[in-house]
Amino acid sequence: MALQDFLVYLSGAGVIAAVSWLFEYFGLFQNLEAKKKQLIFFGVCVAGALGAYSVATYVPAEVLNQVAPFFGIVAGIFSYLFIGNGFHAVTKKPEEPKPQG
Repeated sequence: MALQDFLVYLSGAGVIAAVSWLFEYFGLFQNLEAKKKQLIFFGVCVAGALGAYSVATYVPAEVLNQVAPFFGIVAGIFSYLFIGNGFHAVTKKPEEPKPQG
C-alpha cells in the first residue's frame, strides 16, 4: 500500500480501525466511563481523518514521495509485528494444569 493510498484510507473508515487499535493500549482511556470514551474516540477519529485528508490534499506530491520509503519501513515493521503476534497467539502452547495437592 502506497503512502497516498494509506492517507486516503485513514481519511475514511480506516481511521476508526487505527484509533481503536491504538486506544486498546491506553489503560487511562479504558478506565473512562462510556460516554467520555465515545466523545474522545469521536474527536480523535475526526482529527485523524481531517489530518490525513489535509496531508493527502495539501502536501506536495514530491514531499510525499520523499517520505514514502520511511512510511514503507514503519508499515512493514507494523505488519510483521501484527502478524507475529497473531501467529504467537495461535501457536502458543497451552499451559499445563498445575497439580493440586
